[in-house]
Amino acid sequence: MIHNTLAGSRSTRSLLANSGYSGVHVFRYLGRNGIFALALGVMLLAAACGGGSGVAPTRDPALPPHVADASNGERLFKNESCSACHSTGTTRVTGPGLAGIGVTAGARVQELTTDDYLEQSIRDPGAYVVSGFSNIMPNTYRRLPQDDVDDLIAYLRTLE
Repeated sequence: MIHNTLAGSRSTRSLLANSGYSGVHVFRYLGRNGIFALALGVMLLAAACGGGSGVAPTRDPALPPHVADASNGERLFKNESCSACHSTGTTRVTGPGLAGIGVTAGARVQELTTDDYLEQSIRDPGAYVVSGFSNIMPNTYRRLPQDDVDDLIAYLRTLE
């Protein structure tokens, strides 16, 4: 039947009409619990896809400028699970080791400064992937407040 439909000898409407199935029949087959489970699954899938704008929170311009705090950046590095995939030395974990990243980052993408490269790597990890590694870093860090990103960058610059 599918071959005939694709070949154009039967329309989809006539195929459905002759099959004896309709949308109502599917709902009867699922029942009340099945429909509920289907709706719940669709809602969970939609929630997992985010739904947010993906735009990082902005700093209130009325506040004084933030001074990056490397010690808070170190705390964030540990608490935000960065250390689960990155070592602060040269050891390769899941992601590259970050020793000397303050120096090497500035040379990786010619158009970006060291800080811009590091911020891009945190917020949009797939924009540049270090050779020999896969793009598996989650993009959940794009929602970090700018002050936290600045603190993380300050900490990363201390790694030798």
